Formats: sequence, structure tokens, C-alpha cells
Amino acid sequence: MRVSNNFIYNQSLTDLTKSNERYLQTQRRISENTDIMTASDDPVGAAQVMRYEAVNLLLDQYSENAVMAKNSLEYEEVVLDGMTDLFNRASILLIQAENGAYGDEDLGAISEELQMLTLAAADLMNSTDSDGNHIFAGHESTRSAFELKPDGRYEFVGDEGRKKLQISDNVTVSGADSGKTVFEDVWTRNNFTYSSVSGEGSMRTDVADQSVFDDFLQKNYSAIDATQNVFAFTTVAGVQDTFSLTNANGEILASGNFTSGEPIDLFGMRLTFEGAVGGTGIISLDKPERDNVLNEMNKTIKTLLNPDTDFYERRSALRDATVSLRNTMNSIDSARSEVGANLNTIAQVGSYGEMKSISNRVAQEEIAGLDIAEAASELAQEEAAISSSQKLFNRLSNLSLFDTM
Repeated sequence: MRVSNNFIYNQSLTDLTKSNERYLQTQRRISENTDIMTASDDPVGAAQVMRYEAVNLLLDQYSENAVMAKNSLEYEEVVLDGMTDLFNRASILLIQAENGAYGDEDLGAISEELQMLTLAAADLMNSTDSDGNHIFAGHESTRSAFELKPDGRYEFVGDEGRKKLQISDNVTVSGADSGKTVFEDVWTRNNFTYSSVSGEGSMRTDVADQSVFDDFLQKNYSAIDATQNVFAFTTVAGVQDTFSLTNANGEILASGNFTSGEPIDLFGMRLTFEGAVGGTGIISLDKPERDNVLNEMNKTIKTLLNPDTDFYERRSALRDATVSLRNTMNSIDSARSEVGANLNTIAQVGSYGEMKSISNRVAQEEIAGLDIAEAASELAQEEAAISSSQKLFNRLSNLSLFDTM
């Protein structure tokens, strides 16, 4: 059978093309460092590699979320540490100011420093992170968390939201706290009000033991029935003057002898009656309230700077600020504990995620990894095959039926 020149030419060209394709395929495998270029190379292996890649992409996203949460929480931790230092100093100053030996000049100096500490605390409450977002503003992070209103009060203008970031399949952590939770929703000092109903005597009142009074208020105060918050204090003149404290149900809670001008301590309350004995007054438990510590501080500073206030008014204002500071620092401590717990969770979950990612990449390498030495050997063989095919093709392409071998 005679073989035509065209057949010889086409066959040689096909062989050369296939050699080039094999060479290029091997080059591509080496450049991409994989043994599976398409699903047809290894359908099962390709499916496994894709699953590992999907898991690794998810792990990468979890890692990015963890970094965002960690940065947010670390910024909050720094701010809370700074506020703790400020409030510790303010607490010392309030204790000093309660010293009855301090004059107006001393109180003025203390008030000035308290003002500076209050302004510094307000600045920290409106702190921003590296992206310019306000840490304690909740979801409304583009605006300040607290604003100073024309009436001189600080008001929270953010929201109570906290960013939730998923850092693993089953673990979600919260970003920075809302300023409303840490600074705004803080209990102020519990107190009571005395009003005279009958009699000519006068009464000076104060909370002498705050913890005892807080316990009394907690057991007796009713947010539903206001009559339960009212108690009658009665004095009766006699050879020995007596008093009694009665609740709204007519039950006598306390009674005894007293001397006009000397204090009577009842459930943490201190009452000092002066004047003609024989009359009745009403003790009303004030409604427990929450407020920003900055407002309590400013109110106390205003009282200290007012020359018309007496010792007892100043002492009451100082104790208001002291209790508010203490409660705020307790709130800060709770927030710091949660921040620490979240940072520990991020570290532990992140470590597990890194190990899982490394394990996945090792598995991918075992399935689709390229043996570089073997591939280089194949590349050299294919390069030699191409060279031989090219030479043969050149010779065959110049043959004709009239040539002699």
C-alpha cells in the first residue's frame, strides 16, 4: 500500500503537537505545583481537594473575624484600664474632700482636679479605634457614644448593640461593650426623704451605713405599690422621750428611747431630731435610679463650689459621687472580666483553627502534591521527545515520491 506525502506529513504533525501538549502540561503542573490540573486527572482527588479548599477559605474568614474582634476588645481593655486609674484618683479626692477640716480653698483645688478627671473620663468614653469607630457607641459607631447637652448633663446617644463575630463553626464572640451598659446603666446612691407632718421639731437626716440601708431598701421598696415605700416616724414626749417607726401596714419596725439632738440609727438611716418632742414625720424611700457617673461627678463638683452649701449637703453630695464611682468601677471590672474571657476564647479557638488549616493543607498536598523530581524528569524526557519529533518532522516534510532514501 502506498503512503501519501500528506498522510506522512499529518501524522508527524500530530505527534509533534501531542508532544508539545504533554510538555506544556508538565510545565503547568510544575508552575502550579500540583498533580491535578483538571477534575479529569483524578475525579475523586479533585473533589477532596475542593472540599479542603472550601474549608480553608472558611477558616481564613474566621481568622479575619477573630482579628477584628481581638482588636476591638484590646482597645476596650486599654480604655477601661485608663478609666480605672482616673476613677481611683477621683475616689481618693472625694474621701479627702469629706474631711471637715478642709476649707474653701482646699475644696476649690479638689474640685478643679475632679473637673479635669471628669473631662478625661468623658474623652475616654468617646474613644475610637484605629478605624475611627467609637468603641462604646454600639452599632452607631460613626458618632460619639456620649454627648454633653446644653443643660450640662452627659447623655448616651449610641445604642446597646454589640458586634457579634463568628470565629469558628460553633463559637461567636462579642466585640466592645456598649457604653450604656458599662457607664450609663449604673445605680446611683440609694437615699430617702423625710418630711414633717406634725410637731415643732426639726429633723436632719442622712444615710449612715449605706450597705445596711441598701439591704433595707431592697427588702421593702416596691415599684408597684408606692404605699409600701412610706414609713411613719413618731416621737412622744415623756420622762424619757420615745420614738417609733411604723410601716404602711401599721407594723412597728423599730422603737426605743432617744434624746433630742442625738442621732437615731435605724436600718442604716441616721435621724437627728431637735426641738420640741411630740410629732410625726414621713420617711419615703427614694426610687432607685441609674445615671452616668459623669453627671454624678458634675453634680458633686457644683455642690462643692457653691459657697452657700453647708457641711452636711457637701457630705451627701460627696457620698453620692463616691457610690456612683464605686458602682461604675464594679461595672468596669465586670466588663474587663468579659473582655479577658473573650480574648482567651479567641486565642484558644484561633490556635485550633491554625492547626486545622495546616492539617488541611498537608492533606491537600498528599492528594494533589507534585513530586518535583519526577516532574522534572518527565519534563526533560518530553523536551527530548519534542526535539526528536521536530527533527523527524523536518525530514519527513521534505520527502517526495521521487526522493531516494
